[in-house]
Amino acid sequence: MEEFILSGLIKEAQEGNEQSRQEIIQGNKLFLERVTSKICKRMITWNDDEMSISLIAFNEAIDRYQQSQNDNFFNYAKLVIQSRLTDYFRKESRQQSGVSLDARPIDTKGEYESNPFEIKQSWDHYNEQKMIQERLEEIQLYSARLEEFGIFFEELEEASPDRADARNNLIEVAYGFVKHPHLVDVLLGTKQLPLKQILDFIHVSRKTIERGRKYLISLIIILISDDLPHLKSSIAFPDLKRRGIK
Repeated sequence: MEEFILSGLIKEAQEGNEQSRQEIIQGNKLFLERVTSKICKRMITWNDDEMSISLIAFNEAIDRYQQSQNDNFFNYAKLVIQSRLTDYFRKESRQQSGVSLDARPIDTKGEYESNPFEIKQSWDHYNEQKMIQERLEEIQLYSARLEEFGIFFEELEEASPDRADARNNLIEVAYGFVKHPHLVDVLLGTKQLPLKQILDFIHVSRKTIERGRKYLISLIIILISDDLPHLKSSIAFPDLKRRGIK
């Protein structure tokens, strides 16, 4: 399939054109068979579970491929297929199958040969792009939750205290706050910080809470959200005992 034709079909598929998606898949069945067989180190047919995993991964590659960031669609698709099959083998406890990222193909044509350095370089690039995509998706989700409290993501830099010690104080308050589920319930229900109750369990001035309200709420939202792992990992865990937080 000509590269410019493929690029056009991928763009159409990403925009929801199922006919274009099917044209890509039908035109690359041999590619899928060879790549899947290479990774599995045995002949794979369309009746095998591994082929179903590869087809799902190939669809994922179509959805995620960006020509400006990935120079070759087929190299990118191979990496996605490798990743999904590796996950599948681990889940099925097939670590002894001998599957690895630098596995050699079972055929002798060498059409999809890559040396270990090229594989590692491509794999690192794919993981980097995947992490960027995941972070963007987290920020979009986070932004939507902030708006429920009348806070916009663009405001956070301005809402963040200038001094490091002031930021750390609010981080400590946020960690202490989420240890009290009833306070979290009040916040989620009223979209307002329960100031009086906060002051009952932590030694901090009312002025500090009021002045850092938006920043504090933005921290709490991250801490109570299990689907924001990248954002959560960016918040340093404080020494709560120093403030006497229970």
